[in-house]
Amino acid sequence: MSFFRSGIVSLFVASALTSQAMAKTECNTASDGQIEISMSEVGVAVGYMWGRGTLTYGGQRYPISVKGGGAFALGGAKVTGTGCIRNLSRLVDFEGTYWTIGGDVAVGGGPAGIVMENAKGVDMSFSGHASGAHLSGQISRLYFKIDAF
Repeated sequence: MSFFRSGIVSLFVASALTSQAMAKTECNTASDGQIEISMSEVGVAVGYMWGRGTLTYGGQRYPISVKGGGAFALGGAKVTGTGCIRNLSRLVDFEGTYWTIGGDVAVGGGPAGIVMENAKGVDMSFSGHASGAHLSGQISRLYFKIDAF
């Protein structure tokens, strides 16, 4: 019975985090950047994410990659979506480690959202769709890299 209760609590937390992230994905200024990304995520207590996508900034498109992980993930999912980058005054400030809060709930399919920030003050809000069998309510670190300049 306690496993059931903790599962319900985890589901509630992941849903709340997802909703928070999805509410902040609109890009409003010319200095904002945008990402489109496809990631895979697996976890048994500790989760790991990796993926590739595109950063659009200053009228240019750059290939990017991401990898990292955190606590409180169970199962596996493919996550695709878009995100808004704020406080990006120089392209080189995009790269680096982002601390994240996010979550997804997928049994077949469901929403996913991540809010993150790096040490240079660059903020990112990502929302998308997860497909697979996965429950995640994470605080984690993700490393984003521009694959080619």
